Amino acid sequence: MALAPVAAIPVWVPFLAAVVTLDLIADVISKEFSLHGGSWRMALAASFVVAGNLTWQFMLRTSGVGLARAGLLFAVGVAVGATLIGVFGYGEGLTDRQKIGAVLGVLVLLLLG
Repeated sequence: MALAPVAAIPVWVPFLAAVVTLDLIADVISKEFSLHGGSWRMALAASFVVAGNLTWQFMLRTSGVGLARAGLLFAVGVAVGATLIGVFGYGEGLTDRQKIGAVLGVLVLLLLG
């Protein structure tokens, strides 16, 4: 029995995952800076933001993904990721309205996928 071919992952998907990851790392370092200070944390967070932006530029230039789609996926990915980090990593609470917003953000990702 032959298996159906697996659809190739678009080249922009790993780039976008890298951009979101770099931004979330910068967010965590920024939170640590806000809690503990240290200019080196601020500089390190900024370097991750720059690395993410350079990856973003390269993705837009080489992968063929549109700005509207990539921008929306980036925004939702970072919002959901930062929410999860804040709630589970730092024990921050969410209002009911914020929980609904997080669920809608995930729904957007599913609809765009």
